[in-house]
Amino acid sequence: MRTEILNLDLVDKRLMPAKSELSFKPFISYLENLIRDQPLKKAMFETMIVKFKSDLSGREHVKIEEAAVFKDLLELVYILLNPLITHAAKHVWALSTPVPGEIFYSTDAFYNFHTSENFSVLAGDFETKNILSGKEKGFIYQLILRRFYNIDFSVCSDSHIQGLNPKTRNPVFYKIEIDTRFLEVSYTEQLPDLDIALVESWLLDSKGEKYLETLLPLSNFQIRGFSILQFTDVTEEHAIEKLQNIIEDHEKDVLAEGINETLQSLAGSRNLRFGILPFIKLNSRAIYLDESSTNSLLMAAALKYRVKQDVYNSLIEQYEKHPEVRVHNNISINIFGAQPLQRILKNAGIESFALLPVVYLKKVVGVLEVYSNEKVFIDQKLLSRLQAAIPYIGLLFKHISEEFADSIEQAVRDDYTSIKSSVKWKFNEVVWAHSKKSRDISTVKIGKVSFDKLYPFYGAVDIRQSSMERNNAVLEDITLQIKMLEQVLKVLPSILDYPFTVVMAMNEQKWLNCFEAYEATGDEITFNQLVQEEIEPFLLQAAEASIEIEELVRPYLNSVLEADGIVHKNRRELERSRQMVNSSINRYLTHHQKELQKIFPHYFDRFRTDGVEYDIYLGQSIAPHKIFTMEHVKHMRLWQLKSMAEIGLIIRNLQPQLSKPLQTTQLIFVHSSPISISYRNDEKRFDVEGAYSVRYEIIKKRIDKISLKNKDERLTQPDKIALVYLSQSEEEEYMEYISVLQREGFLKDDVEFLELEELQGVYGMKAIRVGIG
Repeated sequence: MRTEILNLDLVDKRLMPAKSELSFKPFISYLENLIRDQPLKKAMFETMIVKFKSDLSGREHVKIEEAAVFKDLLELVYILLNPLITHAAKHVWALSTPVPGEIFYSTDAFYNFHTSENFSVLAGDFETKNILSGKEKGFIYQLILRRFYNIDFSVCSDSHIQGLNPKTRNPVFYKIEIDTRFLEVSYTEQLPDLDIALVESWLLDSKGEKYLETLLPLSNFQIRGFSILQFTDVTEEHAIEKLQNIIEDHEKDVLAEGINETLQSLAGSRNLRFGILPFIKLNSRAIYLDESSTNSLLMAAALKYRVKQDVYNSLIEQYEKHPEVRVHNNISINIFGAQPLQRILKNAGIESFALLPVVYLKKVVGVLEVYSNEKVFIDQKLLSRLQAAIPYIGLLFKHISEEFADSIEQAVRDDYTSIKSSVKWKFNEVVWAHSKKSRDISTVKIGKVSFDKLYPFYGAVDIRQSSMERNNAVLEDITLQIKMLEQVLKVLPSILDYPFTVVMAMNEQKWLNCFEAYEATGDEITFNQLVQEEIEPFLLQAAEASIEIEELVRPYLNSVLEADGIVHKNRRELERSRQMVNSSINRYLTHHQKELQKIFPHYFDRFRTDGVEYDIYLGQSIAPHKIFTMEHVKHMRLWQLKSMAEIGLIIRNLQPQLSKPLQTTQLIFVHSSPISISYRNDEKRFDVEGAYSVRYEIIKKRIDKISLKNKDERLTQPDKIALVYLSQSEEEEYMEYISVLQREGFLKDDVEFLELEELQGVYGMKAIRVGIG
């Protein structure tokens, strides 16, 4: 322990109250209160009080220069306030003047950190506009308001500072906690009455500090006692927060260096470098995607030595089956009999290398490479510091994989669907027109591609109450999972050995509380996080200890396998049923689209929701060299209505094959007036154009959940077709189509004419609803 006086430079000395005294009297009062609260320790506290009063010889206060004389008393303060197991060499702790400006007693760890040349305030990271922010005046006024007015706005007086580790030169971050229990504040004048609500409003006012200074001038206050400062190392939390921000921003230019700096901070070494290699898949096979990796030695080696795609995929598959941490140290020395990887690393000048599997949702999604050109010894202790970052890197890998998959899906959609076949000629003309202005056609940017006077057809087949169905499936599965876990945890303590008994005792109640919390709130995310990150890893480790434990937990561990585990049964059945429904709808539309395109070319776009939605645009501008008449529009309208009836029949007949019965609703939006569409180069898709066309798009997006006027009833209902329209002529035309389909047995004789609730800016919408025959 140290008794040197250290100047913190945290407080502007001009802001100090008129009288601030270093005193042990508040601490002695604290001990006297402990005698009343803890009678079993009465003798110990009385002995300490006698010691303090004897050594102080009646002195009310002590000059800071004299503090070292009372080293024995200071030692007692430390012993009383800190656990016996606290290691002073690592505990960053100190006693200071009432308003923390000077330190007069500190641990070696505090002294060493403070006297290092790199001790500096971390500015800007934790700023607040609240005047009670732990700054100089704020600290004092916080004491005053709490002691005299019982006003505590729960203002955090913590500050944060940054320094450098003297050995590794890595940044370290500390949170400063200030303990003010041993301070007494007194006022030399009569205290004014304060309006709490008014004071609270001042805290949000830039002039609030001046108001307080006018009513409560600091010169009228006296503070005596001492404050306690404790620094907590938050380097890991700071690094993880920074890593989260980097991943959220996901900017390629800063991603590499940002990840590298963050992981260096976690590992505690600036001599380490880090490479990331997500496993990118195409048709379930790993592929090269150089731009997805960052500083990856493995990717660089694969490209340099022209490793074949099949070989690369085989290596990834092998690692996925047997993911393990692989470490190579002293590579330049241990080269005799080295494997190909070690020779590659040596040629790259690498001395130390480690490969860590990155797992996301129990699936290996890539690897993290740790390497150095210096002789850094990579061991378990070093790698364990990186474990906190693995879930976030896994999330990054998931984002990268999804972006790649989305880009492929979009490209396929652009190049290989009926969209391209019906409108390709227009793109060719636009490109040709622009290429006349450029010698290199490959550099030509496509200009505006648009089609006018098109008749729109919108249809939606939606799975009824899909969210509720999923929630029910999850509830049933997790309820079963909880029962199985409770059975395992009930038996497990009787057959566990040390140290598993300790882990079980520490966590069992928390686990059971989580089960109860899920049953009360249905918080699936919190439940899964606890089970996957704590309970299941514990069960796996315990199962390795004995055959008896393994036989107990194995049925549960098998039950949570997504592929065939009983705990995922309801979710699997629901997803299988949903896919069967959507596949049936898509097969029907794909088959009939081929025939419809032959009658008259049109633009067809299909997109997935919980069911299937589609847009059809039909008109002369899509096929200018063909004769277009309103008969084509009528034919398409009749086909659309009939197709909805046939799809409804298909789904009805599919019910016996579905593990989870799912019903669908069928919706058509009738819009008789033609609209315009244009191709958006930025989104690689067609969109409506013009105010009138946009109005059509807005209505289309709002009607899927519309209700009947003055009724709490959805328009769309299972086994029925709903047609939304705006004009009387549309109603008359569609009634002709309905009559035809009723005679053919596709529709029932139960037509309903309905008024719909008003949408913002849209009035007079009506609907026809008819049952499927």
